[in-house]
Formats: sequence, C-alpha cells, structure tokens
Amino acid sequence: MTLPKLTLADLARSGHVTRWHSVRSSRDQTLAEHHYMVTRISNKLAKEIFGPDLTDTHLLQIMEYASLHDTPELLMGDLPSPLKRHIESISGTQNPIEQIEQEIAPWLGHMKKTLRKEHLCVVKIADIIDALLFITEEGIGSHAKKVVQLLRRTLDEKIEECKRDFPAYNWMYTIELLNEVLQNDDKSKIDFESV
Repeated sequence: MTLPKLTLADLARSGHVTRWHSVRSSRDQTLAEHHYMVTRISNKLAKEIFGPDLTDTHLLQIMEYASLHDTPELLMGDLPSPLKRHIESISGTQNPIEQIEQEIAPWLGHMKKTLRKEHLCVVKIADIIDALLFITEEGIGSHAKKVVQLLRRTLDEKIEECKRDFPAYNWMYTIELLNEVLQNDDKSKIDFESV
C-alpha cells in the first residue's frame, strides 16, 4: 500500500488538527499554533545558545525544520508520547511510526538528516518548552500537573544531554527563557492596560 505524500494544501489544514487529546485542557492547541511557538522559541534559543557561531543559513534551517517538525500529525494525529515510546521499544529499528512518517513526508526526514545535531537539540528543547507552556497554562486537573512535572524532567534531561554532547554552547540559557516565559506570561499586557 502506498501512502499519500503531504502537500501544501495539507499544511493549510494545520489549524484544524488538534493536539493534547490525552491531557484535559481548557482549550485545544492546534498544530499550527504548536509549529509557530516551536519556531519562535527555537529562534530565540538558537541565537542565545550559539551566539556568534550561528550563521544566518543555520538559523533559517533551524526555523524551517521547527515550523514543519510535526507535519505528519496532519494525517496521523497527535500520538501521545508514552504510546510512541512503547511502540519504539516493541519495534526497535522497524518503528512503524517512523516508516509512515518517512513515506508521507520524506522531505522532513531529509531536513532532519541535514541539520546539525546541536541544532536538532534546540528544536527538541523548544518543542518541550512549548508543551510545558501550554499544559502549565491550559492543563486541567491532577493528570495535567503530573504531565507538567514529567515534561520538566524531560527538559532537564534533554539539556543535560545537549550540554554533554555540545559543551561549548550556553545550554543553560534554556532555563532562563523558560523562567521568563512562565513568570512573565502576561506582564506586557498588564503593563499596557495599566497605562
């Protein structure tokens, strides 16, 4: 069976595909919103983490990948991370999710292979930060609180991995950015409204 390839018309539907169906939240997050946030966070992280080592070309590659990194969800939906991990542990190198993603979005796999490993770290960190921001703000109930804790551990582990693999860069900026966005999420709005 041959699966269809994602097209630009499919990408236009990213505002219709929702995420987080396994965690109760006060509103839906769309794939388009997620891609936008991961792109913006990746941009800020890359500039601060890599500093003068970051070229314009590399920044554009990071942002392009970030803006499309979950496009297979347009056809597959947002599979919960625990399910993805279980499938990976059962299937090993024959992961059917990766095989389907490669078939429907081969260009995404190519983008990922051509990105430098430290740049992929930035996009993954941005992905986790966006998840943390969304569930911290919009999550409802005790399960959402547990997911926030799990995401925070996942973020800390990813930072440590990136620091170990690429020690020349300022990975701890990630914590500064996370604290800034969690603590000042509506400061500009409040300042504007109080003038």
